[in-house]
Amino acid sequence: MARYFFHTLNGKMLVDDVGVEFASMAEVRSETIRASGQMLSHGVQGWKGDAWQMIVADESGTIVFSVSFRTDHHGLNA
Repeated sequence: MARYFFHTLNGKMLVDDVGVEFASMAEVRSETIRASGQMLSHGVQGWKGDAWQMIVADESGTIVFSVSFRTDHHGLNA
């Protein structure tokens, strides 16, 4: 099993220095999507603009997966 770190970027980088062990990349992708959805559905505290991202890195620091979320006001003042 390998350890993966789930960092979030929301105007500033929030670094996961603990990580979680997974047996496969399928598990990593599934957990990334689940955790991102949970965080976004509960409202990301300290939302710092229009973009949010979860970046998953392995123990060597290589990015293996990411999820991005961006809002667009389509010219409206919101």
